[in-house]
Amino acid sequence: MSLFSKKIINWQKKAGRNNLPWQTQNPYHTWVSEIMLQQTQVSTVIPYFHKFIKVFPNIESLAKKDLEDVLALWSGLGYYSRARNIHKTSIILKNEFNSQLPEKYEDLIKLPGIGISTAGAILSLAFEKPGIILDGNVKRVLLRYTGDKSPINESKTQKELIKFSKKLLPKKYFRLYSQGMMDLGSIICKPKNPICQECPIYKNCKSFELNFQDVIPFKKPLKQKKEKEINWYLIFSKDKVLLKRNDKKGIWQNLWVFPEKDLISKAKLKLLKDKEKLPLMIHNLSHQKLSISTVKYSIKNKDRLPIDRTNFAWVNKSDSGKMGLPKPVKEIINNYL
Repeated sequence: MSLFSKKIINWQKKAGRNNLPWQTQNPYHTWVSEIMLQQTQVSTVIPYFHKFIKVFPNIESLAKKDLEDVLALWSGLGYYSRARNIHKTSIILKNEFNSQLPEKYEDLIKLPGIGISTAGAILSLAFEKPGIILDGNVKRVLLRYTGDKSPINESKTQKELIKFSKKLLPKKYFRLYSQGMMDLGSIICKPKNPICQECPIYKNCKSFELNFQDVIPFKKPLKQKKEKEINWYLIFSKDKVLLKRNDKKGIWQNLWVFPEKDLISKAKLKLLKDKEKLPLMIHNLSHQKLSISTVKYSIKNKDRLPIDRTNFAWVNKSDSGKMGLPKPVKEIINNYL
């Protein structure tokens, strides 16, 4: 075992995170948590994980449910392709792996939503097998340790980190090592103001030696986000709100949103009362900046408003929380109804 991995393992035992709700050595819990933790912080994930496991306690129960039920529980967590992938994968696992997660890298990497790092996490954390984890925390630790100024968000850097990570892997204690690397990046080697004196490997860290902590990792500037305008109508009748199921393409696939301006004809608009323009909402996605304009209307008798019931539905405000809603829709309902 290398001195590097030995120090990480010993540190994890003493100072790492050992009480996270998915640290049960149940492969299903590991898989669900790792998918949720993609692009999302631990503190945000914990309540969603608890709800998810309560409703879907195992792979078989998840595979039996409709995608709609999964999206409803995922509502507000964002990056909804993860929810679609986790549902797809559960069906594959039920049909091809007897509702169990496979223990081979070659099988894991073929499953929807599972890449190199997620496969490595499942292997090491769930099955105590060698696996490479390269989440944001681990990448930061490795780049600082070696003093590498290569852009963290370039594929070339990723490939080099994979090679380096393989060399560092211990011969045993894979779970402790992987968890230790993630914990070190989260607790000590933080993006800003790292606590270097408490780091188990700082004496051999190039960034500490050269005082490069503030410049590593270097991130290549991303292209400016595309901007998109959305114009919604918030139409309500007593305790019900009109929602529309979104398309299967584009953002918020299969989720429920408000009808857009161009879907409500002038004739239908004349049936609506109490026009109120809500404050402009700015919502940032990973690749887009959305400017959302919403106009609120009421109608006394909802049955007077003709709707296509294959795509539209009148929903009780209390029931809307059980549906798959994007975060902006959720916020508007909670704040303005």
